[in-house]
Amino acid sequence: MKKDLIAERKIWRRILAFGFILLLIASWFFPPLGYFMLFCMLAAMVIGVIKGRYWCDWLCPRGDFYDIILSKLSLQKPVPKFFRSVYLRIFMMMVLMTVLTVKLIPVWGDYYAMGKPFVLVLTVTTIVGIILGVIFNERIWCMFCPIGTMANWLGRGKQLLQISSGCKECGACAKVCRMQIIPQNYKTSGVVTDGDCLKCSYCVKVCPVNALSFDSDNVSDRMSQKRGLES
Repeated sequence: MKKDLIAERKIWRRILAFGFILLLIASWFFPPLGYFMLFCMLAAMVIGVIKGRYWCDWLCPRGDFYDIILSKLSLQKPVPKFFRSVYLRIFMMMVLMTVLTVKLIPVWGDYYAMGKPFVLVLTVTTIVGIILGVIFNERIWCMFCPIGTMANWLGRGKQLLQISSGCKECGACAKVCRMQIIPQNYKTSGVVTDGDCLKCSYCVKVCPVNALSFDSDNVSDRMSQKRGLES
């Protein structure tokens, strides 16, 4: 990514992070703001069909809140496999849908009151994410988030991270991955197929040998250029 694009993203992500805090607080005074959660659900799934979990890094306000603010408090520990298991993901989806259904039925038709269940769910899940994020990793909630899970499943095989044979397996990419994916484990196949990849390009930026890319046509070209500069 170009430096100016990276700088613009940092500014935009800070706006979204602090905007999320304001939205969450304001929604308790004006419940219809809770519909924003519904918008995020739909947007994440639509974008997921095209680009995988692109929404979760580039556009998700709560994700930006976790990255910009919560990361400063997180102990940055490895996340136990349980938190990214299919069983927990399905369970969380069932809990989310059950709570929303139970809360929405009594107030159905009252568009003001119908915003309250979304506010409640958004608040509770954010608090859970904060608690677990401090103990483990700031993005732990994203590893079993129902919205992220749908984007994962719908976006499998979309905009995959490419890894060339020139990978030195130094581990630099794994260190910056907030979803704790280890790209070098996919070196043999040449493609990182983990559906939780956020398409953030952090790993691409830190790779010392330019072995990673989201454009398969450019991997070999960049490797050749790198070798030419070093010779």
